Amino acid sequence: MPYFKKNERPAPDPKIWDELKTHSDGLGGAMLDVTELDATKNDGYLIKGCPAYLDFSTKTAHVVKAALVVAGGTTSAPRVSKNHLYKVGDFVYVSGDAVTINAIDTSTLAYDVLTLSAACTGATAGAIIVQALAAGATPAAKYTANVILGNRVKIVAGVTVDCIYKVDQWVEKARIPYPVSAATVSALNPNIILK
Repeated sequence: MPYFKKNERPAPDPKIWDELKTHSDGLGGAMLDVTELDATKNDGYLIKGCPAYLDFSTKTAHVVKAALVVAGGTTSAPRVSKNHLYKVGDFVYVSGDAVTINAIDTSTLAYDVLTLSAACTGATAGAIIVQALAAGATPAAKYTANVILGNRVKIVAGVTVDCIYKVDQWVEKARIPYPVSAATVSALNPNIILK
């Protein structure tokens, strides 16, 4: 397997904040939980700025997954923007019961289609699909963001990530490379203010 692709270069890290105005969790970073990630997405990388939950007791970072629904799908097979991190078996919801992702069709360049175990209430254009802890009624989010990733990392076992818990300036939400729910914006505030 080659170490590079001829005539191709990886996408540059987005300029999201002034590096001198960030505060990380400390030396060494945190271990990324890769068991819940699909290493084939985004060429096997997580991009800087990804919202995450840092478990300070174990120093493990868990990605906070979300997907933006785009027009044209149904509530049982919504079309979502490409920049999501879901994989088959994840539980998701918007405003009703949590359902299971049974399949993900990535064959279209403009969007992916999530085939769900049942209709997902509220999964209409413009909505954010959130990862749930379990399927069923009165769902709860699997993770609540308390940091954002400070560097681009390869999705491989044993990788460490720099976790930013505070930024001394507001951050433009549109520059975050992944969909962000209103709950995530609220959870990061006031240490990281997304506008």
